[in-house]
Amino acid sequence: MATVRVYIRKRAAKDGKFPISICITINRKQEYILTGQKLDSLSQWDEKSQRVRKTHPNATRLNNFLLTELAKANDKALELETKGKVSAKAVKTELKPVEERIVYFRDIADRHMQEQFQCGNYDVIRTDKARLKRFYEFAKDGKVTFPEINSEFMQRYVVFLKSAKKYRFSDKSAIQPLSERTITNHLIIVRTIYNRAISAKLASKEDYPFGAHGKVTIRFPQSAKVGLSETEIANLETLDLSGHTPIYNDARNIWLTEYFFAGMRVTDCLLLKWTDLQDGRLYYQMSKNGEHGSLKVPGKALAIIEQYRYGCGDKVNNRHNLIFPYLKDLPSLDDRFALRRRISHVVKRLNKAMGSIMVMIGSTKNASQHKARHSFAQRAEEKEIHPKVLQKLYRHESLLTTMGYQSNFSTKKADDAIDAVIGF
Repeated sequence: MATVRVYIRKRAAKDGKFPISICITINRKQEYILTGQKLDSLSQWDEKSQRVRKTHPNATRLNNFLLTELAKANDKALELETKGKVSAKAVKTELKPVEERIVYFRDIADRHMQEQFQCGNYDVIRTDKARLKRFYEFAKDGKVTFPEINSEFMQRYVVFLKSAKKYRFSDKSAIQPLSERTITNHLIIVRTIYNRAISAKLASKEDYPFGAHGKVTIRFPQSAKVGLSETEIANLETLDLSGHTPIYNDARNIWLTEYFFAGMRVTDCLLLKWTDLQDGRLYYQMSKNGEHGSLKVPGKALAIIEQYRYGCGDKVNNRHNLIFPYLKDLPSLDDRFALRRRISHVVKRLNKAMGSIMVMIGSTKNASQHKARHSFAQRAEEKEIHPKVLQKLYRHESLLTTMGYQSNFSTKKADDAIDAVIGF
């Protein structure tokens, strides 16, 4: 239960006056909110009745002001208590007024980017930088205040994005419109910066342009997740790449390793160490969520890994004891920014090589490194592997996450329904 009262500091401030605060007590923890008002003397305050005495020249007006502030604090404490997250600090944070100074969107965005750099999030920096650049093209180089970024402003930005163009990755001379997912990602970074400004009390919730009821709604469009067929995977395994540069064989081997280890992510695959292999099992920590686990090492995966045993596994050429060679010359794996930047560049090379390999096996499918995960999920759905088993393999915290992911590859019932209806 929250207790709210007026608190008068017993020691005078530098100007000789005594500041008036609102004291919030919840679970024996206290927080103080300065009201900006002061007393000339402690004798002007009646502690028992919690009122300013009539000896103060503006006693009536000041008492009404303090009653209003007490009511605000009590109402906010009750509101947060019904939401199950009441604390003295939370009430203070909610009541803290928005700073009355001009704050531009770019000020908070620059702070966001600086923090991402300090955290070593190279991928976030690379994607957010491009999205913010496009926003700055529309919004006076980011020199717009948060009240200016209202619903009408964001609606015009959506139109701007839908009319924008980008170069195709494979053909720099050809342009195409931004995809719905790309547009959504551009809106998300604006929302992220806006939320940060609200949390820092640098923007008001009343001006927030995102949500329902006439505001901008952010929806994630569904994207098709298509894996490789069993035939295509078999063709990958048997394709003779001896006449090509090593990157082709490495791209194929890394892709297959990811597939054999239940759709392992490419970052985790590139970071695999020889010491992760013990007693016929692979022990590793998933980089995305920090989850530990182990998997059986299939014979096909072991055959691939053993190709890298000599020349790549020695301490002289591979100080980090990595199985695959693409990160071995980094001074340290602890420099997150440098590591993520190298991985990003390596993945681009691997994906480009996989594009050429798919042409060699006569397929038009996209076989980027992440498609190994989709391919495993597709095969698992076809083999009707139980979601709880897949949850453990994927290391998802929630079974619903696994079921939602697998639903992207569930086509059998729909196919059977079509056959049942038209098969006459």
